[in-house]
Amino acid sequence: MVKPEKGKRISKTDAYLNCAEIFAYRSTCLKRRYGAVIVKDDVVISTGYNGSPRGLDNCCDLGVCPRIKRGMHLGEGYEICRAIHAEENALLNCSRQQTIGADLYLTGINPEDNSIHRAKPCPLCARNIIQAGIRNVYLRTGEGADNYEVIAAGDLEWYRHEEK
Repeated sequence: MVKPEKGKRISKTDAYLNCAEIFAYRSTCLKRRYGAVIVKDDVVISTGYNGSPRGLDNCCDLGVCPRIKRGMHLGEGYEICRAIHAEENALLNCSRQQTIGADLYLTGINPEDNSIHRAKPCPLCARNIIQAGIRNVYLRTGEGADNYEVIAAGDLEWYRHEEK
């Protein structure tokens, strides 16, 4: 969490990434906690975190993650994952009209020690972000102020390139 130095304010970008971090702590995922915030014209229009669909059992309640149980890593086993990703939840909570030209802020947390995980949307979320008309994606990359990268939505990795 970025905190201001005495007598100063944090940047708007760090403030929105802090909001995403707060929502990541609501995540029900045992593997990785993510929080997303969508901002348009300096107004937060939607938030999301990763977890099971409303009303259904969460991995944190069951005490088991099917992907961890099978030793799966990034990009593997999403079809057996119980969670809807933070980006998807944020996008589902608003209309495309609202998201056209908006920015998405994404923060990832390691559940074991609550440290920052270098955030990156999966290819499916990247497709949804692009389709929603999001302009830029701000990804928290580490602890402290200004530890983020900005990627134009169209430059996200939205499909896996074939191996040669």
